[in-house]
Amino acid sequence: MADLRPPMLDDYGLLSALNWYCQNFTQRTGIAVKLHGEELQPRLPAQVEIVLFRIVQEGLNNVAKYAQVNQADILFERTPRVARLIIVDEGEGFKMDEVLSPHRKPHWGLLNMQERAASIGGRLSIQSAPGQGTRISVEFDREGVTG
Repeated sequence: MADLRPPMLDDYGLLSALNWYCQNFTQRTGIAVKLHGEELQPRLPAQVEIVLFRIVQEGLNNVAKYAQVNQADILFERTPRVARLIIVDEGEGFKMDEVLSPHRKPHWGLLNMQERAASIGGRLSIQSAPGQGTRISVEFDREGVTG
């Protein structure tokens, strides 16, 4: 249950909770995760933090299942107006048009990440190519976040 909404998310913020989750993920999978960034001040609304936390969980789940790598990176970038959360691996990658084709069975993890990003007024983008890894980015206007 703590993986769904860790108490430290409420107590210490998104980056602290992600650091805890990444350490547990590394112990469980053997895939090292480097986390880059600083907590936003003032903090984002609680609903936004949980959405971003859950997107990272799904993104790292995909890394463990498909990427075939020993390391992934999570970056949390910000400007005065925009915040961006990025999950990067240099693994197997995939053909975007094949994975997102309406003729294939849905990839629920990717769809869930898109819906979660939209729920906070964010935009999810995915860049990937075979042999070139995957980059998942959630960008949102700090002034207009909903939640």
